[in-house]
Amino acid sequence: MWRYGWVLLLVAASACGNNDQVLDPAAGSGTVRSTGTVTVLDDGGGPQLCLGAIQESMPPQCEGLEVTGWDWADHPEHEEAGGTRWGDFQVTGTLDDTTFAVTEAVPADDASVPPAEEVVDFSSPCPEPEGGWKVIDPERTTMETQDATVSAAHRLPGFTDLWLDQTRVAQPMNDPRKLILNVRVTGDPAAAEKELRKTWGGMLCVSRATVSKEELADIQDELEDQPHYLGSGLSRGVVHLRVLLDDGSLQQRLDETYGKGTVILESALFEPVG
Repeated sequence: MWRYGWVLLLVAASACGNNDQVLDPAAGSGTVRSTGTVTVLDDGGGPQLCLGAIQESMPPQCEGLEVTGWDWADHPEHEEAGGTRWGDFQVTGTLDDTTFAVTEAVPADDASVPPAEEVVDFSSPCPEPEGGWKVIDPERTTMETQDATVSAAHRLPGFTDLWLDQTRVAQPMNDPRKLILNVRVTGDPAAAEKELRKTWGGMLCVSRATVSKEELADIQDELEDQPHYLGSGLSRGVVHLRVLLDDGSLQQRLDETYGKGTVILESALFEPVG
């Protein structure tokens, strides 16, 4: 079994230049602190900060950044098996493209970790129709017609994304009659809605997006060519990237390159101290 560490990408907080330099590796970070706890593991080759997937074997296994300034005698809150030592800590130190130099490590039980924030909004962007949201044809508001309409939406020119809004009822139970099907396209929403109404008689919101799914995939491919990239994803018409560190300048450059809101940095491993 695998679990996942915090990072997907190492970035420069001070890099600048053209599009090819958007995610250049950092030469140095100043003092930073992990926003949550991270796993430090030493399988005999020296301590490292686990990045990405952690194999939950006994002992666990992972790959990551070399850690300097680390002495296990100073951190008794760790486990040991089969010649491997590991533990979860909130760490402070300095970061470059291959090494994290630790100046402080707080055991997980004593760490100050902010609660995760829920940022996904599944509500419909369309204004409520006159007379309220209603099913217009119950016979075309079934799981079968929902599946057919979802497939049709993916074939629409300029299709970006879709989702189900079930926030208006207390217990939707995946009932097609109690949800709003939301579809976004870069083209004409009215034309897209006309096409989707061939199979869907339920509540429907078709709205305009600025970037198609194909364009988002191209952006995602471009970002995969950057140094130290480990992963990304597409969700709700956005390319999501996780980064080790961003002081805001990387997000600004991504907004300038791809358009504001097209690429979102999230769940950063480190934050500047001071």
